[in-house]
Amino acid sequence: MRRRAIGLGLVGLGAFALVAALLVRLVLVDTLVRLPLDQTASPRALGTDVSFLDLSEMRQLRGLEATVEQRVAGEPAAEEASDDVAVWNFGSTMVDEDGELLNAYTYRVCLDRREAVAVECESDHIDNDEDRSVEGLTLTFPFGTEKRDYDVFNPTTGETFPARFEEVEEIEGLEVYKFVQVVPETVIRETAVPGNLVGSDEATVEAEVVYSNERTMWIEPRSGVQVTASEKPRTVLRGPDGATGATVLAGSFAGDEQTIADGVERAEDTAGKINLITNVLPLLLLVLGVLALAGGVVLSLRADRAARDEGDARHAEQTEEIGVR
Repeated sequence: MRRRAIGLGLVGLGAFALVAALLVRLVLVDTLVRLPLDQTASPRALGTDVSFLDLSEMRQLRGLEATVEQRVAGEPAAEEASDDVAVWNFGSTMVDEDGELLNAYTYRVCLDRREAVAVECESDHIDNDEDRSVEGLTLTFPFGTEKRDYDVFNPTTGETFPARFEEVEEIEGLEVYKFVQVVPETVIRETAVPGNLVGSDEATVEAEVVYSNERTMWIEPRSGVQVTASEKPRTVLRGPDGATGATVLAGSFAGDEQTIADGVERAEDTAGKINLITNVLPLLLLVLGVLALAGGVVLSLRADRAARDEGDARHAEQTEEIGVR
């Protein structure tokens, strides 16, 4: 009787484990595999062959080295933050080797915590201009990034441009997808400048500020984490006659060694957690369920067989007693 009770208990445990494995895949994965509300990161990039227009002295500087410090900070207490939406702030400053500020910008974005795309919200902004909204992918790619093109936001233009999948590479032993985004020449504003900056004899002319860029991103596909990136931004003045004038800012920038190491660690950690939730835990529950179910059935069958054998033995004893009488 005890063996049968244990067997039935194991059958119940096995059935529970199998149902739990199914629920983990169908419910728990969707609940837990989401972008964090409290995301933090501090990537750093080094710039070489940087050109900069020093407006204070009206001179073109070339061949500079620069450092870009960036900061990503989630805001869990934001009004729009929820189970479905994360609010992340991003800031970037660029300084030359003397510590002089060359460029700076910020933006705030509300992200779909499952798809990583920007969603409409009242508090998103670019450089504190709330009339400019953020769209597409921004600071991370979606979980399970595919080998296809994605629309990625460019904060300088305020527009999205396709990031095209190029190839699979390895960074410090980690498999990553390489995406390249080309931002064509785009007029980002018009401004009055001294004519000599655009090759004009006039004292002041209305010039276009034209921006372009080629940005390369290396993405760990399971987590969507951007391990590192490089880019070649170029902002120039263009005169009324269409001629290109002074270079406002240009150069080649790439993440430093510490940024790459941090990116690899963050990607591996996130991918490991996703694998635990989506594969390891359901598999363990599945194996436990099958073993418990099988063990319970075997014990129950043995208990039934033992009961039958005991009944047969009693019947034989009773028959023998009747024969003796």
